[in-house]
Amino acid sequence: EPLAPRRKEGRRASVLRPAAVIDEDKRGWLGKVLGSSSFQFGVALLIISNAIVMGLETDLPTYPIWDMIENAFLVAFLVEFLLKCSSEGFRTLLSPSNPDVAWNICDVVVLGLGFSDLAMTVFLNKSSGNMATLFRIIRLVRIMRLFRLVRFLKQLYLLAFGFVEAVQAIFWVSLLMIVVLYTCSIIMVRTLGSLPDSDPHAEFLHMQFADIRTSMLTLFVLMSSPNLPRYMDQEGLFWERPLLL
Repeated sequence: EPLAPRRKEGRRASVLRPAAVIDEDKRGWLGKVLGSSSFQFGVALLIISNAIVMGLETDLPTYPIWDMIENAFLVAFLVEFLLKCSSEGFRTLLSPSNPDVAWNICDVVVLGLGFSDLAMTVFLNKSSGNMATLFRIIRLVRIMRLFRLVRFLKQLYLLAFGFVEAVQAIFWVSLLMIVVLYTCSIIMVRTLGSLPDSDPHAEFLHMQFADIRTSMLTLFVLMSSPNLPRYMDQEGLFWERPLLL
């Protein structure tokens, strides 16, 4: 008698194991399809087509077929996202450890706003003032789909990555420039901005270096597009203070 439950458990395990293996095989097969170059090219072509339709809709808004075409694109993108959920799982797609979590969140946002747009079109009156503004804003968010092309085109990805690196470099250069200008402004305000009234250039220099903000602006203008004739009109200024050059 004790052997009977064990036999039943063994039969259950033998039945459940093949089902789990089949499920894993399906996910593996679906993941290969989603990761194939053909499928990725199809999604990229779908995004480009959607962008072209959005451009035509902007120039020819009176055509009645745009809503139907946009809804077809929305359904196509929804099917793609559901396939990814079936392959990887919804939690895995939005997990912080997922390298594509930012793109997946973008997909969720665009799809959610797309169906909100559809619901507003069907159930609400979009001709009213506030509702029409909200309706246009939601529709503009669909442009975010274009950024997904960066994932599929390696050249665009490299350009985008280079652009981000350049922005970071510009940020640090700007920060360094601000520190240098701030330091020099302190020196200028305490020296040239505080000259005695007996100095022939005191009024002019006080206008240029009266405080830190004015001094930083003056130094920035001198660094980027110097208006030297304005300073040369002050007789003897560069001769007495050659460091201004």
